[in-house]
Amino acid sequence: MPVPHALLLDFDGLLADYDHRRFLLQLADAAGCDTVQLDTALRSERIELAHARGELDGVQLLQALNSRLGASLQASDWQRARLAATSVRRDCVSVLDQLRADVRLAVLTNNGLLTLPVLQQLLPDRTVLCSAMLGVRKPDPAAYHAACSALQCDPARTLFVDHLFRNVQGARAAGLQSDTAYHAQSLRRLLRRQHLLR
Repeated sequence: MPVPHALLLDFDGLLADYDHRRFLLQLADAAGCDTVQLDTALRSERIELAHARGELDGVQLLQALNSRLGASLQASDWQRARLAATSVRRDCVSVLDQLRADVRLAVLTNNGLLTLPVLQQLLPDRTVLCSAMLGVRKPDPAAYHAACSALQCDPARTLFVDHLFRNVQGARAAGLQSDTAYHAQSLRRLLRRQHLLR
């Protein structure tokens, strides 16, 4: 198997911890509703999923939410809530500082465009590819092909790492090398085994 020349990494669950309950609490407070109403609007009516697929942009998502909730949410409300609910795993991110200089690196995450600025803020100087940009979500093999195209890298020489095995399976179906990692130790061990660390 060829040594990878590109690395794609999951965000939530690998490079960061995300507390969805905290996100709902803060956003519901900004909307002046309860978390059940907010969660119902986001999930039951599938507008959050549509946003993550790129079918709704940030303005459209907020318009849909505000219409359902009688609220006046702004992008800044969403982003403050997402930031408050997200804690970067510094030990995992520090592993990436040990990558060989010739390895292309990007984060591949199932998120919408409203969340993208938060991820870019949390991971400065890193390339973040979100599903809304690509028009398809993991574990659909098309998501990995789109990510490799954006990085201009060969899928067969790209390693994808995620904490969810179903996403790993999707990457393998797309022809990428792929494996799971759950914390800094397992990530470092995997990257060392793939000869990606200096």
